[in-house]
Amino acid sequence: MMHTTAQALGRAHLAELHHQAQRDALARATRKARRTRRQERGHRTPGILAAVTAWAHRSRSAPESS
Repeated sequence: MMHTTAQALGRAHLAELHHQAQRDALARATRKARRTRRQERGHRTPGILAAVTAWAHRSRSAPESS
């Protein structure tokens, strides 16, 4: 095998390792973002639920205008 061929194969292998590392990092970041979003939603839900419940009670107790 010629020196330039071996060099080209080495560069291609290094590039493939680099791309694989980028894909792995992107997948990790995506999983972390999903986890964070899920946790944030969990914290916000009781507040939203309380607001909707309060709104429903207010609208039920208000006299109907016909």
